Amino acid sequence: MSYSIKRATLIADQLERLATQNAHQLAGQFGNLDFWISEAVGAIRVINEYPERFRSLRDGQVAWVKAHKTKVAGYCPICSGPCEFGPQTPQPPLRIPAEDLAEARVAVQRAGRAYLLRLHRAHLVEKDAVRRACDQLDIGVEEEDFVRAV
Repeated sequence: MSYSIKRATLIADQLERLATQNAHQLAGQFGNLDFWISEAVGAIRVINEYPERFRSLRDGQVAWVKAHKTKVAGYCPICSGPCEFGPQTPQPPLRIPAEDLAEARVAVQRAGRAYLLRLHRAHLVEKDAVRRACDQLDIGVEEEDFVRAV
C-alpha cells in the first residue's frame, strides 16, 4: 500500500473512532480539533498532489535508466534465482490507480465530517465552525446534517 493511501486510511480510521466516542472522551479530544483537521487536510493534499509527484518520480527513474543503460536481472519464481531472460531494462514505476486515491480521499473527507458533526451534536462546535472545517476538507455539509438528538 502506498504512503498516500496508508496515511489517509490511518487518519480516516482515527477520525471515525473520534466520531463515536462518549461525550466525556469527545470533550477531551475537542482540544485537538485543529490538529485533526490539519492532519485530514494534509492527507487530502498528499493525495491531490500525488499525480505530480509520481510524474516527477517516473521521469527521474526513466531518465536515469536511459542515461546509464541500466539493466536488471528479474527474479524467476520457478528456480528462485535470476531470470534466464535477463538482464533487461527495468520497467517504469506503476502509478496508483486514480480510483484508489479517490476512495482514500473520500474516506478522509467523510470521517472528518462525521467527527465535526459529532462535536456539533455534543454542543462543542457551532455550525459555522463545522462549515468552515468542511470547506477545508472540500466536503459539503447540509442543514439536515446538524440535527441534534433531543
